[in-house]
Amino acid sequence: MNGISIILLLMFFSGLIAYLGDRIGMKAGKKRISIFGLRPRYSSIIITILTGIIIAGLSISILLFTYSSLRQALLNINEVMQRLENLNQQLTMKDHELTNMKEKITLKSEELSKLQEQRNELREKLKSTEEEFEQVKNSLQEARDDIISLEQNRNQLRNKIDSLEQERKSLEEKIDNLNDQIIVLTEDYQAAKEMANQYQAGMIYYMGEDIVYQKGDIIYSDVLIGGRSEDRTIKDLNDFLKRANEVAKKKNIKFDEESGMALRLQTDDILNAARVIYNMEQGQKVIVSLVSRVNVPKKDWLLANFLLNKDFIVFAKDEIIATKKINADRQTDTIERELEELLNTINKKAIEDGLLPDTRGRVGSLDFSRFYSLLNEIKDMKGSVNVKVTANEDIWREDRLSNNLKFSLEAE
Repeated sequence: MNGISIILLLMFFSGLIAYLGDRIGMKAGKKRISIFGLRPRYSSIIITILTGIIIAGLSISILLFTYSSLRQALLNINEVMQRLENLNQQLTMKDHELTNMKEKITLKSEELSKLQEQRNELREKLKSTEEEFEQVKNSLQEARDDIISLEQNRNQLRNKIDSLEQERKSLEEKIDNLNDQIIVLTEDYQAAKEMANQYQAGMIYYMGEDIVYQKGDIIYSDVLIGGRSEDRTIKDLNDFLKRANEVAKKKNIKFDEESGMALRLQTDDILNAARVIYNMEQGQKVIVSLVSRVNVPKKDWLLANFLLNKDFIVFAKDEIIATKKINADRQTDTIERELEELLNTINKKAIEDGLLPDTRGRVGSLDFSRFYSLLNEIKDMKGSVNVKVTANEDIWREDRLSNNLKFSLEAE
């Protein structure tokens, strides 16, 4: 039944009921009929009201009977509104996720475009080399044709044939060199192609993921004593792993809810580390570090390896680490630059002598206030100043250079 038919039907029944209600009201008024003991006039009003109620009820009943969707909407209006609100919230969240995803896809696409450009450059180089090879090959063929022609006049042109023979050998050497270059370029192309595939795979895998640990990052480091009993060595290593696991769990990575372990170590690696520590000389200090074996994104397992380094005193107390002469009469920025050069020299020497650097290649830093205090002391002096840096205490391999350095200033 279409909408016009329903409207006409409602108009018809509404008019009919209104008419009947009016007739009944008039008759009730004339006959002075009383309802519920009320006066005839109030009884007529009640009949008119009931007629309107019947018209409204009949209209709603027809609409609800005709349209099932309207019936469901009226009966479940709160549930429908709640579902609509939930869908709107989900749509907003999905739009936000889609925006973030598009930004990350754009970054990865730019990286992929750069790799494709490198691949295209290698293809162009390979194409140019092939063309050069064809030219040399054609030249060689022409030389061979000349040799065949000259062989008919061997007695007169022997010297020329010898010269061409030497040229032929030279061209063949060039061909061999070009073949070697083609092989190298082909290998480079394959390597670039594999790298592009790896980047593409990495883009697909890490799309939307954040890296918690880069490959080779130090997760946790501590100093253990070697040469102890087997039980003590195992206990020390287990305690070390517990401390390292607590540090790792502070990051947003996956861990076993039952055991609480976030680290994933190979059994052979653990046994080998315990064996090395156990077989060391008694009392020997060893720096035990856990490093990430792969790039670890959020909510993923942390695969790690052991890294062992013997600990020893790199600089003994009062040992001279470095010296430098600085002219105190120069500009402040010049003196500051020379002090920074001295600190770089100390950093380089410390690494060469055995201090373990961090991921940035540094072994410590001088406090800002102490640096400028030293700068002001030099500026307060005159002429050439000899700056001597010594160890304020025994500096071990795992230590950082900071307050354990002593700076002495001597005017010349």
